[in-house]
Amino acid sequence: MGNVRDIRTKLIPIQLDKERHLKFDLNAFAELEEIYRDINIAFEAMQKGSIKAIRAMLWAGLVHEDKTLTLEKVGEMVHLGNINEVMNAITQAISEAMPKVDEDEKNS
Repeated sequence: MGNVRDIRTKLIPIQLDKERHLKFDLNAFAELEEIYRDINIAFEAMQKGSIKAIRAMLWAGLVHEDKTLTLEKVGEMVHLGNINEVMNAITQAISEAMPKVDEDEKNS
C-alpha cells in the first residue's frame, strides 16, 4: 500500500440517508485491517463485488464523522439504486488517499 506517512486525507461527499463524507485516513485503514486482518484482502473482496466488503469499506470511510455508526446502520443506507454510486465514491476516496506516484518511481 505504500508508505503510511504518505496517506493523504480528502473528504469525498456521498449522498446516503443524508450527505456524508468518506475519508480514508490511517484510522479507516486500521479499521479495515481489524476486520480483514490484511488491507489487501479487503480491497480484493470489494473488487470481486463482495457485499460485506462494500459495507465494511463504506463504514470505515464514514465512521470518522459519526462514531455511533455500525456496519448494520451503514448497510441500511445502501440499496440497489445507489450501490454503484457507493462503490464509485469508495473507489474515489481510496484513490484520493493513496500517495501520488511520481513519474521517476513509475519508470524505475
